[in-house]
Amino acid sequence: MIDPEIDAVLRAIREDPGLPSFDGVSVHQARAREAAVREKYYRPASHPVAAIETVPVPGPAGDLPVRVYRPLGDRRPEATVVYFHGGGWVLGDLDAYDSHARRLAHTTGAVVVHVGYRNAPEHPFPAAYDDCVAATEWVWKHLDALGGSRRHLALAGDGAGGNLAAAVAVHCRDTGLPLAAHLLVHPPLDLYPALNGAPDGDRDCDPGGDPDCGPDGDRAGPVAPGEHWAWLHYLGGDPAQAADPRVSPLRTPTLAGLAPAVIGVGSHDALRPQCRAYAEALAASDVPVLYREYPGLVHAFFGMGTVAPRADRAAGELCRDLSAILQPDH
Repeated sequence: MIDPEIDAVLRAIREDPGLPSFDGVSVHQARAREAAVREKYYRPASHPVAAIETVPVPGPAGDLPVRVYRPLGDRRPEATVVYFHGGGWVLGDLDAYDSHARRLAHTTGAVVVHVGYRNAPEHPFPAAYDDCVAATEWVWKHLDALGGSRRHLALAGDGAGGNLAAAVAVHCRDTGLPLAAHLLVHPPLDLYPALNGAPDGDRDCDPGGDPDCGPDGDRAGPVAPGEHWAWLHYLGGDPAQAADPRVSPLRTPTLAGLAPAVIGVGSHDALRPQCRAYAEALAASDVPVLYREYPGLVHAFFGMGTVAPRADRAAGELCRDLSAILQPDH
């Protein structure tokens, strides 16, 4: 069963006559819809931090807007987290995901570097990936100025940002840039099946005996139309690109040697099977991984803390999980 408070909000959004569906919607209209949904239904959570500074970071196509969040407290932070926001590579930006970055800084006690990567369709793949790689390498070179230790650098992301964090973690392994951990919250990890005609969903539960199972025995359900829409924009309309491991990290030839991972997903998220498969693949490659599956939660729960206490607790727990890896003595 979906969390009742979340279910009520999702129903209200579906029935809101002022919000268009994604069928035939333009990118401009979709972004306006997303902003309206956030303003009307998702109040940003209040997570105090000591300071926020906007800095330009050199990217492949010019400076990237980046916000540096410094946590409260008198002690110099040891850890730095490079955070990539969600929004399906199309709809997200620094303002929309400000509260997510605040939560990370407030809960982990780390300096959080929130990256404003380029969005599709204006800048299709690999623009966002290239920007996130560039930002991560910049952070590594400037860790002393940011205040963090070179032994305590992590990546984090939710939704599309989780996908980017997973892909950039592979780049870091392959180039010798050491990471202490990476946090992936409800990320798409294999776009290929849904975009190329393969069945999706996860029909492995008993609707008669499992309260989190759908009526058709589908715990997760098919990928939503809005996600298909966003994914195609990200790939410039070419679904074959989804076979690239930088797009679908679950297709990476080997995951051995990656930094320890924390993965969180809701039981009613269509991406749950991908997240579970990635966690299993990491474990099979001897990568330390903590996988958390939250009953009753849906996609994007990381930003639903003001909607449902259950979502707030889950988001806080995942941040504490990351902190425990980065700063085990705190």
